[in-house]
Amino acid sequence: MSIAAPALDAVHAKSLSEMHDVLVAANINPRTGLSTDYLNHFNEMVMLLDLLAMDSEVAEEILTWRPVDYRHHFEHSGFRAKSLALLGYELCPATTKRQLEVMVAEIDTVLIEAQRFVGEAPESEETFIVVQQSKDAVEDLIARASALINGHAIEEPVAVDDAQVAVDALFEG
Repeated sequence: MSIAAPALDAVHAKSLSEMHDVLVAANINPRTGLSTDYLNHFNEMVMLLDLLAMDSEVAEEILTWRPVDYRHHFEHSGFRAKSLALLGYELCPATTKRQLEVMVAEIDTVLIEAQRFVGEAPESEETFIVVQQSKDAVEDLIARASALINGHAIEEPVAVDDAQVAVDALFEG
């Protein structure tokens, strides 16, 4: 099944349910309108953080990473159905979209803090500890974001301030 032709018809759809088959074919969840392809941006950083202990040269790549929101990711990606991914995002239920945005803010905050340590002392023991803790925290957050994107309800409510609380808890003690 070609993505291009059905995607054109999907532009006229007013709900995710009207686009079910074309979304599934494009690897976009038909219940949420979201794609886990977005999480690759964070998975790449997790991989770099994991490599830091073995290769200090990846510090430069870690420092060039920047937060990217869902829309920007797909506008600038090579994802084959990026216009459909953007339309799915627009049709995504507001509560799901907001939960994802809060989780992404948490991920971004943890990664930026790890970057700060890498930038200040890339080979220090403290940096390696913070990087490991950050990597573990981000892997958990990515798993939660993936579950949300795939239509699995997130039990605990999330709030905008959760990102800072999560980072504070990560780096305390």
